[in-house]
Amino acid sequence: MRKFMQMVDVAFTTVAVVALASLTILVVADVSLRYGIGEPLFFAHDVVILYLTPALFFFGVGPTYWRDEHLAVDLLVLQLPARSRAMTDMVGAMIGVFIFVLLIWMSWDRAWISFANGERIASIVPWPAWLSYVLVPVGSLAMILVCLARLVLATQAFITGKHPSMPEHSIHGEDAV
Repeated sequence: MRKFMQMVDVAFTTVAVVALASLTILVVADVSLRYGIGEPLFFAHDVVILYLTPALFFFGVGPTYWRDEHLAVDLLVLQLPARSRAMTDMVGAMIGVFIFVLLIWMSWDRAWISFANGERIASIVPWPAWLSYVLVPVGSLAMILVCLARLVLATQAFITGKHPSMPEHSIHGEDAV
């Protein structure tokens, strides 16, 4: 399971990194051209808002959760016994699965309707709308996989009474030395 999740982590993180790099290059080029020669990139805003930002978010959130790198205030949780902590992890993972299944269900339907109708963005460049919509369910798939994997790990931790250590981090989510 950890090997599979590592592959998911790398694949989705790669997409998020490419989206971030593209976003950065596009914004720098747009601003430079806008203020340098008075000719901004006419498509930059649409690409950043419709494609790169959703890709960055939805492809980055799952891997970040898998590596336990989200911002958290865990003063109370770290004081809990291992089984109680595992129980909170199980509940959190189940809530995540529920929310992201709903999100995929609703967003996939919207993406499919947009694709079937050939919807275009009302802009200078008529970008396909479905491409923006499909980023949500595809990116959310990583979050479901991560929540399911963390549910399995939390269940094992609840049964054994030991907190599972993530490969990259210590029990407290800090970088391993």
